[in-house]
Amino acid sequence: MSETGGDIAPVYNSAVVGAESILLVDDTVILRDRLALALQQRGFTVSTAGNFDEAVEVFRRNPTDLAVLDLRMPGRSGLDLLRKLLMIKPDTRVIILSGFGSIPASIDAIRAGAVNFLCKPADADDILSAFVRGDEPSVPKGAVSFPAPSLARNEWEHIHRVLADCGNNISEAARRLGIHRRSLQRKLRKRAPEDPAIPNVPDDDDDIEE
Repeated sequence: MSETGGDIAPVYNSAVVGAESILLVDDTVILRDRLALALQQRGFTVSTAGNFDEAVEVFRRNPTDLAVLDLRMPGRSGLDLLRKLLMIKPDTRVIILSGFGSIPASIDAIRAGAVNFLCKPADADDILSAFVRGDEPSVPKGAVSFPAPSLARNEWEHIHRVLADCGNNISEAARRLGIHRRSLQRKLRKRAPEDPAIPNVPDDDDDIEE
C-alpha cells in the first residue's frame, strides 16, 4: 500500500498481527523473495519454499505461526499443502493466493481451513491485513451450497491459466488449447464473464423448505 492524497495507509507488522513467523510458498522466486524481504522488515521470521515437497520439509523443521500459499504450483496444489500443514500444526493461520481468483476457489480454500483467500497481486500489507480480518472470513463456514461458475467463466479462467503457463506466448497457448491463434486472440479480447451471484444460504440451524 502507498501514500494516497497525503494519507499513509496503515502498515501491519508482527505485533499487530500477533505472530512472529511466516512461511511463503510460491514458485515465482522474484515475487517470493520480494515479499519475504517486506515481511522481514515488518518483524517476521520468514521461511520460503517453491513447491509442496520443499514446503513440507521446511515446515516440519520450523513450523510457523502463519503461512501464505500459492494456489497453483508445479506438482501438488496449494490446497493440498494447506491440508498437510494443518495436519502438522493445526493452529497455523493460512492464506491462499491465486492469480486466477474465483468464487469456487475461495470457497474451497476456506472449507479446507484457510483464514482468507486473496487474488494476486498482493503486497505485504494486503496479506497481513487479510490475516487480521481472518477471524471473520467472507465465506460463511456453515454454507452448504454455492452456484457453479458459468461455462464461459470456466473457459476464460482456463485460457488465462494456459496462457500464463506459456509465459504469455499466444502461439504456444493456442497450440496447447488446440485452437487457431486468431481464435485465441479474439477470446483474449473479451472481458471476464461474471460469476453467478451467491444466493442467501441458510445456516445449519435454519430449516430448509422443500
